[in-house]
Amino acid sequence: MKKVLYLSLAANVALAYFLFQKEEVSSLVPSATKPIVSTFQYTKNTNYIRLNSLFHTYDYPDSPNAVMLGDSMTHFADWDILLKDETIVNFGIPGDTTEGFLTRLDLILEMKPKKVFLMGGVNDIRHFTPVPLITERMTEIVTTLKKNDIEVVLQSTIPVAEKYSDSVRVNREIEALNRNLQQLAQSADIPFVDLRPALTNEQGYLQNRLTYDGIHLVGGGYLRWQKALLPYTEEIDLTASK
Repeated sequence: MKKVLYLSLAANVALAYFLFQKEEVSSLVPSATKPIVSTFQYTKNTNYIRLNSLFHTYDYPDSPNAVMLGDSMTHFADWDILLKDETIVNFGIPGDTTEGFLTRLDLILEMKPKKVFLMGGVNDIRHFTPVPLITERMTEIVTTLKKNDIEVVLQSTIPVAEKYSDSVRVNREIEALNRNLQQLAQSADIPFVDLRPALTNEQGYLQNRLTYDGIHLVGGGYLRWQKALLPYTEEIDLTASK
């Protein structure tokens, strides 16, 4: 009888030790289903600090034909040359997010451009900002511009190439964001320019020949982007601001 009791106690001690060890190990390993919370702050982006300061010192043309509002994708192109209009203002900031876009609307409203070409969201997704929150901010941007009689051309967020780190997750969320943006454009009665057919492959990834790092475009990519936007620039009287 004592032998059975000892064996039972030993078994209980062993089980308790096993469960304790399992709990200790599991606390050290992050849960696969636990969402990652974004801690990114646009105000810590040195590009934002530098360029936003410059934007507030430049002498812009009165009522320019268009403002290009976006992140590095927008920033890296000379849109006044690509779209053959010297009044176009490039408001792209590398690394910027839709939250940063919102803080820069005041200057755009002061300029009173005829149109704003809006594209962004990839940096939000890279930093794990939820798609519904990105959509909410884009909706606020569109609504604010329209209330101030500024036309908006909403562009799709460009997917990344397969070689880009975390491409599966990033493109899955970009796809969800683009569905929301398309619905936003429809409800706001504004144009939606879907750049994906011109830039992606059959699997939905950014074509490798159009990027040097998996996310940013080379010249050929910008020429395709230019072609997609030209119909919307032709609607503007290019002599109006001259």
